[in-house]
Amino acid sequence: MFRFKLLRKPILKSRRVVLVSICVLIMFSCGSGEIQNFEGIAIHADPRVDRIDLRIYLVDRNGTPLIWNQSILSPSVGVSTISEADFTTNAKVYSIRNGEKHRKVYDGRLIDLRWSQELNRLDRLMTAEIPRAFIAEDPERDTPLGIITIEVQTEKQGPFMDTLEKAEIYKF
Repeated sequence: MFRFKLLRKPILKSRRVVLVSICVLIMFSCGSGEIQNFEGIAIHADPRVDRIDLRIYLVDRNGTPLIWNQSILSPSVGVSTISEADFTTNAKVYSIRNGEKHRKVYDGRLIDLRWSQELNRLDRLMTAEIPRAFIAEDPERDTPLGIITIEVQTEKQGPFMDTLEKAEIYKF
């Protein structure tokens, strides 16, 4: 009986240590609010009749798109969810005249920012839009094309910026 009491105390102490260690690990890994290897963005635009659809790829330092569920800090998994509301965005749209940036025709946030995924691809991707009604008309422009600069930032990461030149910003 005496021997059993001596062994019981170290077992309880080691269980506490393991339990506390697991709790600390979970707090540091899931509660950070950061996306692992997120070091930039790459944007692509798809013109529509009433808006410009934007695809914003999250990329690493080499410009390689990040993969969904690559780590415990994936943006849409359980406790580590990073909401679209946690992102601050800004879009600047410029018209073109004589092949150069001319006038700023839009400066504001992106509309309808949301997580997305392309078919048969695992890239981390956000989509958003800029309604054409928000883009001011530039009567001095000489092309329907323009320059779009997007800035994305989270509370703990960024700001990250990318520019898309010769994007269709006006209807033909």
